[in-house]
Amino acid sequence: MKRLLVAFLLVVISIPFMLKADKIKPRVNELAPVLPYSYSQVLLSSPGLRSPAADLLFMNLCYLTGNDVFNQWKERKFTQEEWKRLIGNVEVIEKLDPYYFDPLYYLGSYVPWKVEKNRELLLKINSILLQGNRKIKDWRLPFFVGFNYFYFLGDKVKGAKYLKMASQMEGAPPYLKLLVPRLYAESGKIDLAIAVTYEELKRTKEGPVKKELEKRLKALLAIKELDRAVKVYRSRFGKCPSGLQELVKSGIIRAIPEDPYGGKFYIEKGKCTVWTTSNLRPVKKPTSSR
Repeated sequence: MKRLLVAFLLVVISIPFMLKADKIKPRVNELAPVLPYSYSQVLLSSPGLRSPAADLLFMNLCYLTGNDVFNQWKERKFTQEEWKRLIGNVEVIEKLDPYYFDPLYYLGSYVPWKVEKNRELLLKINSILLQGNRKIKDWRLPFFVGFNYFYFLGDKVKGAKYLKMASQMEGAPPYLKLLVPRLYAESGKIDLAIAVTYEELKRTKEGPVKKELEKRLKALLAIKELDRAVKVYRSRFGKCPSGLQELVKSGIIRAIPEDPYGGKFYIEKGKCTVWTTSNLRPVKKPTSSR
């Protein structure tokens, strides 16, 4: 009863701020001041206040960043500095209630697209998500971190690390087991991609995912073998081969293996490494026209 009464009072207190937001251009400095964690100690000293205070902050956060129904559904625009303050509020919310999942989901699924070119804020988002993952064991939290790294920050190795963590958690979709080795392979970490695939094969039961992992492993082993042959050619002739056929002509390999995905293996110019036109994804065969 006490907790319900406190929550009611906090909602009542928030009404003037909501009314004010309807009449003026929303500014984060006025409507969503960051509550320093040191000031929230009084709330932490009373367990009955922590959860309602977190609810109130998150409610205000959603209101600010949602569509403005009073302005013909135009999305509210915020500066990067204002987004920094809003991200800070999520951090405070999680300190008030470390098991509150919804603010973390909001932070991971929505906010990165608004600060996609701001490395500092993206790293801050990842830090908050990982902090939340210590208490909340949900595969989506490391998934968001991994996605931010490989998509927004351009770090496929770190992205694969956290996506692998997500793939091993309960409820994770099967496709993550295939995405992780592909990211390692695209980053030039073929040995690591092979090791991860072997590891997943041991844990995966019979079914479509296991068959896909076996196909992935076959392609990765072919890339590794061709890479080895390229290194032998370079050490023997002092240059990178012009194409994979040179490896056959020189007798280093008997034949060029087939890509199980339907693509063609080739030597990347400038890198002198082997890759495939399929990008480790099934190649759609052109339909014959009648």
